[in-house]
Amino acid sequence: MTSRHGITPLQADLLVTLSAGDPPKPVVGLLARELGVSQPTVTDSLRALEEKQLISRHRHLTDARQVSATLTPAGALLVAEIAAGDRELIDAVSALDRSRQEALLESTLSIISGLVASGFISVARTCLTCHYHQLDGASHQCTLLNIALGPADLRVNCPDYEAVATAPRARE
Repeated sequence: MTSRHGITPLQADLLVTLSAGDPPKPVVGLLARELGVSQPTVTDSLRALEEKQLISRHRHLTDARQVSATLTPAGALLVAEIAAGDRELIDAVSALDRSRQEALLESTLSIISGLVASGFISVARTCLTCHYHQLDGASHQCTLLNIALGPADLRVNCPDYEAVATAPRARE
């Protein structure tokens, strides 16, 4: 299935992941793990994105088996278009009062945490799936930063994230 941008949902996910920067490093194996698909699937998608001149791929200088990817200017423009498409959802959530936004965030993170625990998805850099997260009653705590986290403080893509344990691989 191809979007109106002429790319598949996986290709869009790859572009958005590359635009966000580390983690993960933009190498095939780590991108595959991040998106819960096989390395050949990522390789095929990256090849298609390169043919569309949305990314460029580069072999590692000391390890020719490693290939990394970077966005081209056209790829960066497409990511901006994709992000603009998310605006309706952002506007709808922004229209909610603060307490409803916090409840929605906490509920969404709880669902993601359950999906990680069941092995349905394997990567989710959220506070609730992080090694440093502790729940004391209804209070969240980050033991890395040694701070209490209110509902609005819970992170969705934390750069300090460390998985609790390796979950089973997600389905493709």
